[in-house]
Amino acid sequence: MPKSRKINSSLSRFSSILRDPPDAPMGIICSTGKAAESDESDKDVEDLNSQPSHSHALPALHPDMTLNTGDLRSLQRHRRKAPTHFRFPFQDEMAARTRASASTQEALAAQIVAHMRAEDEAIFNGQGLSSSQHFLHIRDLLPQTRLFQVAGMVPKGAHLHLHFNSTLLPGVLLGYAKDMTNMFIWSDCKLLNENDFKNCKIEFNLRDLDQVWGEMRQRATEFQDEPMLMQLKDAESTSEPAAQVRAYDTLGPNIFSSSHQQHEGQDRCEQEMRYQYFRDCWNEEAWGDCDTWLISKLTFSKEEGDAFFADADEHHIGFGAEFNAELEASPVNATPTNPEQSPVNDMNPAGFNEQVWKVETARNIATSNNKRSRNSARNAWDAFNGRTRMMKGLFNYETAFRRYTRECLEEFVKDNVQYAEIRPNFMQTNQILYNDAKSKIDNFGTMALIIEEYENFMIHIGDMSEDGTVIDGENHRPTFSGMKVIYCTPRSFNRNAVRKALDECIAMKKKWPQYIAGFDLVGEEAFEKPHPLQFFEEDFRNFRVQCLAENLDIPFLFHCGETPDDLEGNLETALRLGSKRIGHGYALPEKTDVLRDMKSQNICVETCPISNMVLGLAEHMDEHSVYRLLEEKMHCAVSSDNGTLFQSTLSHDFYEIMAGHRNINLYGWKQLAWWSIEHSCLSAEERIRTEREWERRWQDFIDALTETSTPGSQLATISQLEKVAEKVSASRLAKIQRPGREGHARKRVKL
Repeated sequence: MPKSRKINSSLSRFSSILRDPPDAPMGIICSTGKAAESDESDKDVEDLNSQPSHSHALPALHPDMTLNTGDLRSLQRHRRKAPTHFRFPFQDEMAARTRASASTQEALAAQIVAHMRAEDEAIFNGQGLSSSQHFLHIRDLLPQTRLFQVAGMVPKGAHLHLHFNSTLLPGVLLGYAKDMTNMFIWSDCKLLNENDFKNCKIEFNLRDLDQVWGEMRQRATEFQDEPMLMQLKDAESTSEPAAQVRAYDTLGPNIFSSSHQQHEGQDRCEQEMRYQYFRDCWNEEAWGDCDTWLISKLTFSKEEGDAFFADADEHHIGFGAEFNAELEASPVNATPTNPEQSPVNDMNPAGFNEQVWKVETARNIATSNNKRSRNSARNAWDAFNGRTRMMKGLFNYETAFRRYTRECLEEFVKDNVQYAEIRPNFMQTNQILYNDAKSKIDNFGTMALIIEEYENFMIHIGDMSEDGTVIDGENHRPTFSGMKVIYCTPRSFNRNAVRKALDECIAMKKKWPQYIAGFDLVGEEAFEKPHPLQFFEEDFRNFRVQCLAENLDIPFLFHCGETPDDLEGNLETALRLGSKRIGHGYALPEKTDVLRDMKSQNICVETCPISNMVLGLAEHMDEHSVYRLLEEKMHCAVSSDNGTLFQSTLSHDFYEIMAGHRNINLYGWKQLAWWSIEHSCLSAEERIRTEREWERRWQDFIDALTETSTPGSQLATISQLEKVAEKVSASRLAKIQRPGREGHARKRVKL
C-alpha cells in the first residue's frame, strides 16, 4: 500500500478516538477543543470548586497561623493530588500549522507516540507504579519503554539550563579521578562499619603532593614524633617517583583503619588519603564495587527522595531562636539602616533593606499554605549541597575540565541537542587548578579552555573551519550548531563580589562577544538563604546602563521562582529587570499578575521537571506546575539542570513532560523544542541556521517513526526503536567518533 494511503487509513481508524477524549485511556491524544476528564477530582486543603479551573490565585491567608502551626501540615499529610484538567491550546495551534502544510504523516506519528505511551503503562502497572510517579521511582524502568526510546530520538533544539559541572553521568568524573596521582578523597569519619559507609560525607580534592608531604613532616615535628620523622626521611630519599608516592601513602592517614596514630587537635587531614591508594585498600569482597558505592554517594536514590517528603510532614519551617526573637521585635516598616553601617556597603541604595525583607518574608511563610513543600525542598537542598561539595574537587582541574567539556559536547550530539548555553560558575575562590595543583587558572583562563575545546570539537566534526568560521550553506548538515556561556556567580556573595563579577562579565563579552550569552546568579533561593535578587537590584540596573552605553547585549537569565510560591519576591524582581528568560519559574503560576506580564514581555521559562521533583517541589510529575504554565501558553524550554546528580539526560526530561500529563502529545514536544531555539541567545543569523537544521531533523524523526510503526498492534519493539535511533543518528555519531586528522594541531585561544 502506498504510504499516503496507509497514513490516511490509519488516521481514519482513529478519528473516533480524537472526537471522544474523555474516555480515552492514559496516553491517547486528546482534542484540545475541550478538557479531558480525570478519574479523580482535585482536592486541596481548601475547597477550590468555586474557583475556575485556570485560577492560580493564592489561597486566602489565615490570620491566626504562626511559625509553629500544625493545622495545615496535618491536613496536607499524605495528600495526593490528582492530575488537573488542563487544556493545552498551544498544541492545537502547532497541529493546525502542521495541517496547513499537509503533513498527515506527522499526524500519524502523533497517533503512534500516543499509543506507545498507552502500551508502556503495562510496564509500570506490573511494578505497582504509574508513568507520572516521581522520577526516582521509575528511572530504572524507562529504558524498557517505547516512549523513552522515542524521547531519545526527538530533535530537542536548544538546551538552555544546565550547570556545566553536573551535566554528564556520574561515572565520568570519577573515571577521570582514577588517573590523577595527586587526587585525594576525604571522609568526615573513618569507614569501619556499615553505618560509616552509609552516613559518611565524601569530598575530593586535587592536592600538591609536595605540600601534602610537607604537612606530614610539619605535624610530626610539631608533635616531636621522631619515629615518624625518620620514616618520612626514608620516603623522601626514595628516588623512583611511584615508589616514593607509595611510601608516603603507608605513612599517611588510612580511612579504613582505626589504629592509625592521630595527634591531638588533628581533624580533617586524618580522614584524607590519596584516591588511588584508597582504591588499592578497598575491600571489594566486604564492601562491594567501589565505583558503585561512590556513585550512590553522589546521586539521589528513591528512598532518599521519599524521605524528603515524609520528613516534610513531620517538621515545621522554623528559624533560629535569635531570628525568632528578632522577628517578634522588628516592625515591618522598620527604618532602613545607614548604608555606611552595612559591611561592604551591602545596603541597596534604592531603598531595599534586607532586614525588613527577612521579617516580611518570615511572616508570609508563617501563613503560607506551602510549608510542607518548603520543608521537603529544604531537606532535598541539604542533601544536594553535600553532593555538590563532593563533586567540586572532581571537576576543578585542567585535565578533567578539558575532557569534560569535550565529552559534554559529544553528549549533546548523542542526545540530539543542536545548541547549548552552559552555566559554569565564575568566582575568585573556586578557580580551576593546574594538574599539579600548585597554581590556579583564573576565570579568563577558564573561559579560554571552554572556547578551545569547543572550537577544536567543531573543527573535528566539520562544522567550523580552521580560522574559526562556522561552515554554512544549504547543502551542509551541521552536526552541532553551537554553544555559548552564561556567566554565573553565587547569589550568596556580597555586593562587592557580585559587582566584580558583573564587571568581569562585561570584560569577557568584549573579548569574546560571540560566546558570552548572558548573566545569572545561582544557588538556593529559598528563605533565609542569601540573597534575594532585590539585594543586587541597583547593581544590576547599573550593569544594564553600562551595557547600553557600550552597545553590549548581555541579557539577564535569572534563576528565580525555584520555590513553591516565591514569597521571596524574586519573580517580580526578574520582571522589573527585564530578564530574557527565568530559570525554573516553578512558582510562577502562583503569581498570576507576574505570569501575565512575563508572557506579554515574551519571557521564557527554563523548566526543569526532574530537578524540581528531586529537589522536593513536586512529589509526582502530574503535580508539576509546568502544566499550568503551558495551559496559559507561557513559553517554556525543557532543561535538565543537574543531570549528573539525578542520573538523567535531557531525553529523560522530555519523557517526563509527556508522561506526566495525558494531554501532552507530540505537538507539545515539537513546540517546546521550537520555543527553546526561539528564546536562545543565538544571533539572528545563527538562529536561522539552527532552525533550518532543526526542521530537517524533525522530518527525519517523523519519517523514522512512521516507517517502523502504525498505531495499535503494529508498534515498533524496543529493539526496533533502538535500531531506528541508530540509523537516524548514524551520520552525526560517525563525525564525533572519527579519529583526529593526522598532523592536525589543536587550536589555542589567546588570552
